[in-house]
Amino acid sequence: MGKKVIVGLDFDGVVAYNPFRIARAPISYVKRRLLGVTKTQFFVPRNGFERIFWIIMFESSIFPALGTALLRQRVGEGKIEAHLVTGRFNFMKDRLVAWLERFKLAGLFSSVSVNERNEQPHRFKQRVITQKRFDYYIEDNLDIVRYLQGKTSTRIFWIYNVLDRGITYRDKYPYLKKALEAVMMRQSDQSDQ
Repeated sequence: MGKKVIVGLDFDGVVAYNPFRIARAPISYVKRRLLGVTKTQFFVPRNGFERIFWIIMFESSIFPALGTALLRQRVGEGKIEAHLVTGRFNFMKDRLVAWLERFKLAGLFSSVSVNERNEQPHRFKQRVITQKRFDYYIEDNLDIVRYLQGKTSTRIFWIYNVLDRGITYRDKYPYLKKALEAVMMRQSDQSDQ
C-alpha cells in the first residue's frame, strides 16, 4: 500500500452540501466590481441578531455532499487521513458537532478544527493548513482558494458552483467525489513513479 494521503476539507460546500453557496459569485462580484473591495475580508458576526442570521444561513448545509461515501471508504481503507477545517465561528461549533453526529461523520476525521477565536476564515484556514501540513486541501470559496495560493505547500482543490464554472483554475471540481477521485489518481501516479 502507498503512502496515506493527508487531506484537509472545508465543511460548508465541501463535506456538507449548501445550496446558498451559489450566492457567493454575485456577492463577490458586487464586492469587487461595484464596491471596489479587493482585499480578502469576511464579515464576522458580533451581536445576537447577526449571529442568528449567520446560523440561519449556515443551517442550509442540510445533508452530506456527494462524495462523503467515497471519503468514508478511503478513510476506512487507510488511504486517506481526513481533517475537517471549518471557518465556522465559535458560536456555531455545537451545531457543527450535532450535524456530524446526525450523519455519522464525527469519527471520520482525525481532527476537527473550528474557528473558535473568530479569526478571518482565510487566515484561520491558512494557519491550520500550515500547521497540519496537508497534502491537499479542498475548499469551495474561491476567495479563500485564491488567498491560499502560494502561501502554503499544500495543493488547493476548488469545489466550484454552477455560476463559477467558467473560471479557470488548475484543480477545480464540481463536487467532493470528483476532487477525491483526482486526489487518489494523483497519488496513484506518484506511487508508480
